[in-house]
Amino acid sequence: MPARIATILVAIDPGNASQTALHQALELALFLRAELVAVSVTPRYEGNMHRWKISNADEQLSQPFKQCLEEARRIAAASGQELRTIHTVGDPVQEIVRTAEEQQAGLLLLGYPKRTRIERVLLGRTAAKVIGGSPCDVLMVPEQAEVHFSRILVGIDGSSFSMEAGQRALGLALAFGGEVHALTVLDIPVERGFLYGVLDEARQKSFPPLQTLAGQGQRLGVRVVTEIREGSPYATIVNYSQERDIELIVLGSYGRTALGDILMGSVVERVTSLSSCPTLVVKKR
Repeated sequence: MPARIATILVAIDPGNASQTALHQALELALFLRAELVAVSVTPRYEGNMHRWKISNADEQLSQPFKQCLEEARRIAAASGQELRTIHTVGDPVQEIVRTAEEQQAGLLLLGYPKRTRIERVLLGRTAAKVIGGSPCDVLMVPEQAEVHFSRILVGIDGSSFSMEAGQRALGLALAFGGEVHALTVLDIPVERGFLYGVLDEARQKSFPPLQTLAGQGQRLGVRVVTEIREGSPYATIVNYSQERDIELIVLGSYGRTALGDILMGSVVERVTSLSSCPTLVVKKR
């Protein structure tokens, strides 16, 4: 999420989680002076195994989705923010991604409901596919969460995608007066580390990217805290965020996949599913 973007797109539906995303989108749009667009997608009705059909099914099913857009307009007007709304019928993933492309969105917000720990093992398939196919950064906002930037955690693995996430984290910290925590997680079996010195070698390779980001932060006047830990990447990132009261997690994404999807069980998907704070998924430009 660049510090200056022209258009913010928020996807909403009749659920409570969308209200959270809408309110956070309004605050960001006001602060960044960005245009705000809300899209709501009615899933297309295809009948009950083709045994019976409702002639005006799309119209009937669309009512709650149109109503949530009307409510969004009312809330936006009360806050002094202009809001354009778009309603479509079709596959939610395809329509949200298409709208983001057509509106040239710089940021896409998605809200998702609270779940039990078992339910949160994997993010909903729709959200995961939208993240994978989105042409812009995606901000995932848990229900009833707020987006703040005082303490930002970014995962660094040395790849160009993670370094892009690091740049976005620095930009946000600079714009909002926050600090960046850059974390590298070494997922190496302990026995291999002891027997072959793999762990020490991995630490040496991980240090330069962290040092580079810290140097960039120093030049910008942004405090950067660096740390290397061992363990499962997604669990370590979530645990660190809880220990340090992190307000936003920033992760790099491997661009748009051929199928517009994120592989089941990816670090991005698991962190977003398990974290109680918002997660910004950065799409490399």
